[in-house]
Amino acid sequence: MDFIFVSDHLALDFAATLSWRASHPIELLAEPADLAAWATQAGLTDHPGRVSRAGLDRARSLREAIYRTAVAAEQGADAAVADVRLIRECARGPQVVVALKALGEVERRGGVDEVLATVATRAGELFGGDDRRLVRVCAGTECTRLFLDRSRAGNRRWCDKLSCGSRANATAYRRRKSAAHPSGAAPPGPCDE
Repeated sequence: MDFIFVSDHLALDFAATLSWRASHPIELLAEPADLAAWATQAGLTDHPGRVSRAGLDRARSLREAIYRTAVAAEQGADAAVADVRLIRECARGPQVVVALKALGEVERRGGVDEVLATVATRAGELFGGDDRRLVRVCAGTECTRLFLDRSRAGNRRWCDKLSCGSRANATAYRRRKSAAHPSGAAPPGPCDE
């Protein structure tokens, strides 16, 4: 499975491993191997090792705490104490180690515990800092992905312009087209006069 990284923050991309939450949720971390694949594709570790079912359950719990905390940040509300506690506790563990292999080449070492600690640390930095004010929920009709709005005007609406933004533009175009020609008939061409 190929994961999508468009949230502009590792913790928010991790929260997106449960997609379409409001309409028809799709669990992207269905099996332990999915978590290993996500960690590798996110660039956190080169070899995550074997992930246990318990490790996957811990990852999902952390993901949900991050998601709820991000939604609270987006709404300007207080985060649940239990979610903050879980993120903080996960961040206490050893982090992924980045070691220089050669000029222009690094090795990232860590298993599931180190991956989750690193994700939790990044979430803590996000929610504990000023960037928490940049958290947005995608304006896509069914999309529930969170992202950081770093646009100059602060008016980014879509998690990804090529997916949700493109879908919204196509829907708006069809709506305008049908409003202009309610009978469904095509507009008269130059030869129809």
